[in-house]
Amino acid sequence: MKKHFFTFFLILYGHVYAQDFNWWAKLVKWDNITPWQRYIKTNPAYMGPNALPVPFISNGSIDSIHSFGVTGNFHFSKGDNTQNLALYANYCLAKDVISFDMYWVPYERYQMSHSIKEERHVFSHYYYDKSAQGEIHLNTNIQLLRKWRQYIHLALRIGYRLPTSNGLGTARFTDAPGYYVDVSAAKPFNKESFWKLIGMAGLYVWQTNLDGQRQNDAFLFGGGLEWNPSLWRVQIYGSGYLGYMNNEGDKPILFRTHIERRGKKINGILKFQQGLYNFKYSSVEGGIRYIYKKK
Repeated sequence: MKKHFFTFFLILYGHVYAQDFNWWAKLVKWDNITPWQRYIKTNPAYMGPNALPVPFISNGSIDSIHSFGVTGNFHFSKGDNTQNLALYANYCLAKDVISFDMYWVPYERYQMSHSIKEERHVFSHYYYDKSAQGEIHLNTNIQLLRKWRQYIHLALRIGYRLPTSNGLGTARFTDAPGYYVDVSAAKPFNKESFWKLIGMAGLYVWQTNLDGQRQNDAFLFGGGLEWNPSLWRVQIYGSGYLGYMNNEGDKPILFRTHIERRGKKINGILKFQQGLYNFKYSSVEGGIRYIYKKK
């Protein structure tokens, strides 16, 4: 009797939290025509923490080293706890003039509640998925107005996001291209000070899946402080971008802390991130960066 009752309970539980197509069709009010991809909300407030990340603030200088880094990331949010690996690389083409860097999340693991899956319109076929792979971000960094460097540091960044992800069905990644262009600046307090004011401003663009609004254009911004003596680099700042779709979750604003301890060959990295608006995660990141050549 107990065995039959347990079987009945499992069937009932599976029905209540159904993952079949009928559950999804009723949830999104499917019109019997539109593909399921159009119902995924491809704005940062309704996706995973790595889907449309806010670019980090540079300090107006070119990173004149060749390096490779790996970190572990932990993101905490009500109904969505996420862990992922992140890979970083930097290649300097000309010292203090131009460099290229890369960022990629090769593996993300997550656990979402049923209510979060409903809010994000997770497609029924992917209901029980728990892992994904993210997009590759490639950046070109160019030093600007070197003759002004004694007064202010300026650098141009041109970034592109390659559509290499596989988590659209679970609203983890967009699997669509995007790009951003910004200028970062740093103003030392004085010639002898390790403290600087840092900031950035630019444009952030990504492809959406909405009819009539296939692209979102956003103002990218950030500002804060940097402490940069010989062995340490510490940044404390706020940053984000502001899309044009009102009340659609496209305006993520964050508070960040970045700490890097320099060594002869290996740097230690520790980062904290707190979502303030349209980004519901608290995040911790830790890892290392290996320096294999300096220009």
